[in-house]
Amino acid sequence: MAAHPVPFIPYTPSFPARTTLRARDRVVLRAVAEAMFSQDGEVGSARFDAHLDEVDSYVSGASKPVRFGLRVALFIVRIAPVLLFFRLCTIDRLPLDERVDLLSRLERSRITNLSLAFIGWRTILTMVFYEDPAELRNLGYTAERKVHKRRLPTLPTRVPTLVPVAEESGVRLRNPTSDHPAAADDSGEHKVA
Repeated sequence: MAAHPVPFIPYTPSFPARTTLRARDRVVLRAVAEAMFSQDGEVGSARFDAHLDEVDSYVSGASKPVRFGLRVALFIVRIAPVLLFFRLCTIDRLPLDERVDLLSRLERSRITNLSLAFIGWRTILTMVFYEDPAELRNLGYTAERKVHKRRLPTLPTRVPTLVPVAEESGVRLRNPTSDHPAAADDSGEHKVA
């Protein structure tokens, strides 16, 4: 069975001119993304730049309160080393191995608000990162992707009938020579449109 190439379905932002992430936010998200996806340095810098652009487009389609809440959650992730008594610095200033350790602690934290702040951003970063066809191929996913839409069930094209269908129903809704819809047809009967 031949492997089908994974077609790239580009994400088209709802609001292409809108941006949500500021320069400091991008630095923090890049630090988190490096800890999540490139512990061995296998993902390049250009890939992370493109990833952050895609994340910004994805988040910018949300409503204003949601975007504000995500930025607050990102601020909490940024100062997580201080909040967890890990180090007295922000997450973007930690070395990569310490960032990985901090994020695993943050994910398992008993302080739910801290944990959810990271889990929300982790979910967005992961969804957008693995939408790239190259990343899907690296995972071994080679099946063809299809965009599914909700549709009403349709009948088959040929429906077996028990009663034969009449050639013509014989009902004339309108006389083609008259402008009035309730005009009499050739038989003199009045029909309603």
